[in-house]
Amino acid sequence: MQAKRLRSALAAAVTGLAVVTVTPQAAQAQQNCVVSGELLVPVPWSQKMLAPDRVWPLSTGAGQRVAVLSTGISDNPLLAGHIAERANFAPAGTGQPSGLPDCLGNGTGVSGIIAAQPSGAVGFHGIAPGAQVLSAKVVADQYPSNRNPRETVAPETLTAAINWAVDRGATVIAVPTITYDDNAALRGAVQRALSRGIVVVAAVGETASNEPPGLVPYPAAYDGVVGVGAIAENGVVTQNSRPTAVDLVAPGANVVTTFPNAGLGTASGTQFATAYVAATVALVRSYRPQLSNTDVVQRLYATASPAPEGTGSAYYGFGVVNPYQAVSDDIAAGNPVTLPPLTPVTVDPEVAARQAAENRSDDWAFILAAAGFALVLLVTAIVVFGPLGRRRRWRAGLAPVPQDRPEDERPEPPVELFSDRPKRS
Repeated sequence: MQAKRLRSALAAAVTGLAVVTVTPQAAQAQQNCVVSGELLVPVPWSQKMLAPDRVWPLSTGAGQRVAVLSTGISDNPLLAGHIAERANFAPAGTGQPSGLPDCLGNGTGVSGIIAAQPSGAVGFHGIAPGAQVLSAKVVADQYPSNRNPRETVAPETLTAAINWAVDRGATVIAVPTITYDDNAALRGAVQRALSRGIVVVAAVGETASNEPPGLVPYPAAYDGVVGVGAIAENGVVTQNSRPTAVDLVAPGANVVTTFPNAGLGTASGTQFATAYVAATVALVRSYRPQLSNTDVVQRLYATASPAPEGTGSAYYGFGVVNPYQAVSDDIAAGNPVTLPPLTPVTVDPEVAARQAAENRSDDWAFILAAAGFALVLLVTAIVVFGPLGRRRRWRAGLAPVPQDRPEDERPEPPVELFSDRPKRS
C-alpha cells in the first residue's frame, strides 16, 4: 500500500498535478467537463496574424499580473509556473460538483492565450509569456441556469472578483465573462480598478437569435473599459460578435489554445479575443511602465491595424489589436478632438447672379482674345508667304516625286548590232 501511494505521489510530482480523491458522484459530474486537448504542431493562424514574438526582444510581459475572471484555470504544462494565485467566487451550482479547477475550460484557454510558454514541440504560445495570471473563478461547472441570456453571471459575482484582483496587485484585468445588468456595485468596482491605474479589458459577447432586444454588455460598456469583439482568419468580424461597446477586435474564431490538464484545442468567442488584447496590454505595460492606464489604452487604439469598415465602426471599433506596433511605435502626445461639422455657406442671390455674369463676361473675353490671336496669325502668314507664292505662280516649291516607268520594271536585253548580216562559214 505504501509503495502504491509512493508511486502515486511520484507521478503527481512529475506531471505537476495534485492527487485528488474522486468520489463516484464527482466522477459522474466530470463526464460533462472538457477533457484534455491534443498535440497541435502547426503555428496557429492568430499568431501568424499578430506575430507577437516580433516584440519579445523588447517585452514579454514580465512583471505584469493579469487577472482572468472566467471559469477557473486547470494546470497545463504550458502554463506551469505562471499561475500566481487562484480564488473562487462562483456560486454553487445545481447537482454534484465535479471538483475540477476548470470544468468548462474557458479560463484555461484564455490564460493560455495570455501566458502559455513557448515549446519546441508545438507552434502555439502565449502573447505575453513573461506575465503571471491571477485566476478569479466566477463560473462553476456550468453557467447559472437562471440567467437570460445564457453564459452570463450575476454582476455581484463580477464585482467581488474585480475587487479581489485589485487587492492582489493586478495590472490588467481581463473579463471574458459577461453580465447584461448595469449594476452600481459593479460600476464602482470598475472605477476603483481604473483609479488604481489598472487596464480593464472586457468581452462584448455574442448575439443570440432569441435574446431580448437592446442588450448592453457589462463591464465592456462602462467608460474607460476596452470592449473587445472577435474576428475570423479572413480578418472579418465573426457573424455573432455583438456590435455594441466594441473598441478593438482580435482573433476569436477557431483559435488554438491550452485545454485543461494538458494538450491544445480550438475555441471560439469574444472571450478568447479578450485574451489577445489583455496580453498586448501586458506587453506595453512591461516595456513602458511610465504610462498611465489611459495612455496605454490610447496607444492600443492609435496603433490598431485598419479594419474593413474603418475607424469608429460599430463592429470593429478602432481596428485589430497590433502587439508589435503597440509596444514599439512612437505616439504623438495630445488628445485628438472631433472636428466641428462643416457648415454650408449661404450665398446671397444677387451676389450669385453678379458672379455668374462676371464668369460669362470672362468666357466671352477669352473667346474674343483667342479669335483675335488667330486672325493675327492669318494676316502674318499672308504678308510673309504671299509674295513668295506669287513669284512661284503658286506652284509647290518641292521637286516632284520620281515616277517609276513600266519599261524600267522589266528591262529587255539590248538589240545586237548588225544582227541582220549573214554569218561567215
